[in-house]
Amino acid sequence: MRKIKALIYALLGGMVAWGYWQRGDSGMAVFIALFTLAVMALTLAPLGRLRISWNDEGITLAAFPKKPQHIRWQDLEKISLDHLGYHITASSGRFKIRKRTMPDDLLQRIKESVRTNQQS
Repeated sequence: MRKIKALIYALLGGMVAWGYWQRGDSGMAVFIALFTLAVMALTLAPLGRLRISWNDEGITLAAFPKKPQHIRWQDLEKISLDHLGYHITASSGRFKIRKRTMPDDLLQRIKESVRTNQQS
């Protein structure tokens, strides 16, 4: 969604800048072009900022600009996979990790924890 929004900003900003350029107002055209680039950079800045870390206590998910979320291994209840990624349900809430960003050893650890928690 953010990529589409950035593309729309680029198209609109480019059209407005081109209009000013055609009228001969090159200063305003450059200003609009730079402003459009800045807005696109701000729109695309948070992409790919999910940081996943885990230790013996649990998983920590830090996604810019939200505060880090800590999930204990004992709280994990269910894991499912669909086209968006892995959906993990814990007693403290739900979270999603994309298939590309999910480390293999973390996936195994989550499955073991879910299996253990369902048995008890």
